[in-house]
Amino acid sequence: MNFYNNEYYADGLEQGIMKIVDVKSLFHKRILITGASGLVGSALVDMLLKLNEVANADVEIFALGRNKAALEQRFSNIFDKLHFIVQDVNDIEQLENNIDILIHAASNANPSAYAKDPVGTIEGNTQATLNLLRYCQKVKAEQFIYISSGEVYGQLPKESIPFTEEMAGYIDSMNVRSCYMLAKKLAENLCVSYTHQYGLKTKIVRLSHVFGANYTTKDTRASAQFVTEAIKGRDIVLKSLGNHLRSYVHVIDAVSGILSVTTVGQNASVYNVTNTDNTLTLAEFAQTVAKEAKVSVKFDIMQEVDPTKVTPISFAVLSDVKLRSLGWEPTFSTIRGVEQIIKILKDKKSC
Repeated sequence: MNFYNNEYYADGLEQGIMKIVDVKSLFHKRILITGASGLVGSALVDMLLKLNEVANADVEIFALGRNKAALEQRFSNIFDKLHFIVQDVNDIEQLENNIDILIHAASNANPSAYAKDPVGTIEGNTQATLNLLRYCQKVKAEQFIYISSGEVYGQLPKESIPFTEEMAGYIDSMNVRSCYMLAKKLAENLCVSYTHQYGLKTKIVRLSHVFGANYTTKDTRASAQFVTEAIKGRDIVLKSLGNHLRSYVHVIDAVSGILSVTTVGQNASVYNVTNTDNTLTLAEFAQTVAKEAKVSVKFDIMQEVDPTKVTPISFAVLSDVKLRSLGWEPTFSTIRGVEQIIKILKDKKSC
């Protein structure tokens, strides 16, 4: 699905650009984005394309993904400054492009895959990151931006909410479901270790729960499934009470936050990218989607739960104070973000 020409999405991109701190420092850069057809990666590409359009920023964009057809479908417009790289991030030796900034947004972020392919999940977050760090060192890139996850905080007590960047909770290394959290945590350490040992500038962003119209069809996260069902006119069915408390961030705010860390964030430092004001339970998020799409929320409580597919983390509320201290501010509340998503997906021009 091509979103770039959708008026609601385009307006969001322009609003996001206005939130990027010191945005002019991105002008004339050569930026490579991995996972370019995913939720966050594709929005990063779109915002940089929009920056070129509205500000003549002359950003050279390299969109890396494993599937050429997926890239061509997602970015069906022809742009002079957009280049596709069909490549597996686990086999990056062939990559020769000289770039200034690499934003590593490729990751297996689908909970169902953690149970089916935990080893691949680990490899994708560790070996791929190591390969890309070596590549950046080889081409003398200015900086490497790693997209991590709020899941690295593990299990923390409710009294710790909201989680700040220096906190660390319990992660059960004997639980297969922990493959994603532990791999992300190790990848973060790979980044700071590369800075320490080789002098490569690295920055880390920990995303909270991201929501946006450009969910992929492979996305099995609950919020994505809510939108998928609701837009088809189907009631949202919760398999639990939906008591998990989370902070959400709209994909446009996530991208403007990532790019603000890129422009003014400190070297070898980590920033939560979230909107702490968007804190609500999973059931409350489902109700927000259902209300806007004019469907209902129903409960079908499962008696048995597969622990390899369900997160043990009850509280995942991240603090946005450190990111805001850079001068960044979010644009979308949960309600406004959901309204935008429904408008985009109901607009046939997006198809």
